[in-house]
Amino acid sequence: MSTSLPASLDSADTSPAGRPPARAGTRVAALTLATFTVGLAEYVLMGQLDIVAEGLGTSEPLAGQLVTVFALTYGLVTPLLVAALSRRSRRNILLASLLVFAAANMFSFFLTELWAFAAVRVVMAVAAGLIVVTSIASVGRLVPAGKTGRGIATVQMGFTAALILGVPLGRVLAEAVGWRMVFPVLAVLALASAALIRLALPVLPGRAEARRGSQLALLGDRRILLGLLVTFLWLGGYSIAYTYLTPYLTDAVGAAGSAVTLVLFLFGLASLVGTQLGGRHADRHGHHRTLTAGAAIHVVILLALPLLTGALWASAVLLVLWSVSAWSGAAPQQIRVANLAPASGDVLIGLNQSTMQLAIAAGAAVGGVLIPLVGVQGLPWAAAVAVLASLLLLLGTARKQRV
Repeated sequence: MSTSLPASLDSADTSPAGRPPARAGTRVAALTLATFTVGLAEYVLMGQLDIVAEGLGTSEPLAGQLVTVFALTYGLVTPLLVAALSRRSRRNILLASLLVFAAANMFSFFLTELWAFAAVRVVMAVAAGLIVVTSIASVGRLVPAGKTGRGIATVQMGFTAALILGVPLGRVLAEAVGWRMVFPVLAVLALASAALIRLALPVLPGRAEARRGSQLALLGDRRILLGLLVTFLWLGGYSIAYTYLTPYLTDAVGAAGSAVTLVLFLFGLASLVGTQLGGRHADRHGHHRTLTAGAAIHVVILLALPLLTGALWASAVLLVLWSVSAWSGAAPQQIRVANLAPASGDVLIGLNQSTMQLAIAAGAAVGGVLIPLVGVQGLPWAAAVAVLASLLLLLGTARKQRV
């Protein structure tokens, strides 16, 4: 059974007059580069907080709040802006947001004071949220019928790849040429993304019927709140354990040195594989079947992990399978949420993206609270409870939402 997006996201657009239409693969690649670029901006500081703190004359905990500021701004502001700009051409939104993002990064290169730097991070996050949501919402109008799931998975993979590569890339750049050089690099990538989008994407007009008030009122719809709660419990549960994966490997599994690095690298690659597999499976079998299968496997693996304490490579295999199963739900859940109110699919995708950001932050906080109570080895079981709740809620609310 094929997966579909709402009608507002499905209709094809023609390329501008005088220009041959770009292939769907080129269009998706342009959007993927954009999401990869803004994803790097969120995660690139994590691997060099000590260097950033020294450069800004502050402490590492305060420097770490630059990541929090980005995530919270992204999570809270994005749905409001998506609703406000819903009548605008998507291509124009992407181009303007990428230019603002590039300018903010160039400005960051010259800043030496923490609070000014944090203010620019807010601007960066606002642009990033618009870029990611608009990119995902545009996929259904750029790819052939029956390939929406894998198209969304590929665009999301850009953001996921940034999560994997951002930390090591930031550290390498910081040690080689200084931490501030990260920002000109991001600016160049943003300008390259803008140029590619300008050449490859059609105009993609907005929806004339959209009204900000009616779209924001979506949060009063019980079905939509429950749909977003599925996202929150799924990714929040994942974050409870993932945030503390390194101490889990060292303290519970007994990994050290290069073994930790290798397992983390394999875990990251597995998330990319899971994202693609989930999108492809959703196209063939529907998002409901993909979500339920992935969540069930996710729960089983989390329950099994603490039983392998001290077994490094057995744990590594389970961790790789955990990453695949967890991220297999990314694209199907985007499609499922968008289908809850077909005329407002863009805003719902924005709300789902915001929920993902807030879930990651909440899961990290819950994990930190639980470690003194259950130890790092007990975190997978706590995470399993949240993911199981997500699965049960999905099953309980899915009767009228299957495709």
